[in-house]
Amino acid sequence: MNSITPRTRVAAVIGNPVEHSLSPLIHNIGIRQEELDFVYLAFKVTNVELAIKSMRELGFIGYSVTIPHKVEVVKYLDEIDVRAKEIGAVNTVLNRGGKLIGYNFDGTGAMESIKAVTPLKGKRTYLLGAGGAARAILHALLLEGANVTIFNIIPSDAEKVSKEFNCSWMEWEKINNNYDILVNATSVGMSPNVEAMPIDEKILKKGAVVFDVVYNPLETKLLRTAKEKGSKTISGAEMFLNQACAQFELFFEKKAPKELMRKALLEELQRKQKR
Repeated sequence: MNSITPRTRVAAVIGNPVEHSLSPLIHNIGIRQEELDFVYLAFKVTNVELAIKSMRELGFIGYSVTIPHKVEVVKYLDEIDVRAKEIGAVNTVLNRGGKLIGYNFDGTGAMESIKAVTPLKGKRTYLLGAGGAARAILHALLLEGANVTIFNIIPSDAEKVSKEFNCSWMEWEKINNNYDILVNATSVGMSPNVEAMPIDEKILKKGAVVFDVVYNPLETKLLRTAKEKGSKTISGAEMFLNQACAQFELFFEKKAPKELMRKALLEELQRKQKR
């Protein structure tokens, strides 16, 4: 599709902040490749309830939901997919004839990325964060048989999530290097705060696997430092791509051109990294 017409339908990513998002880039490349009469935009949203009402009123086909709205959005939807209900968070909303349905593809997207590097069953896994992305990844990790401990800056949030999912938690100050896999599911280190790290570098170690959900920059300071310490590192770019492809196929009912979307994503992230 080369032009917007009165028939063109809209999908979008909603969040706050959202200026950093590369969702419009890769979705619109896929839309053009498949010659679809859609456009994908980005909206900075502070009022989630109003954004959901607007989706229904304006006939938007779908929302990708990002930080910090993945948990709050749940209460405004008509129906929640079984997996998203178990997670308690939504990263995707589909408008099916006025019925708004919530899904969550974060966990499966993350598992595809991690399992390409290491098996998960029985692995001591430290999960940093207790928000929407963390909940989805925790749900998926437990299904894979990982032994997960949650850490969060606000201890009561870590405790609450651990009780919901029947796993262990520890206070942030007690983070140590007794892990096989470390997952950062916070936004610390995301552009423009690229010199930030969620933990002290002394926690990083040789032989561990470190996965960062942050995909912009492509190599966060956490991943760069972990690699220097001898860890295997996994960028959030693949998780981002995996969940974006699942959303594309749900919204547009077409197979996502994954390799084309990956190429565009990596080229843009590499361009940004060189600045």
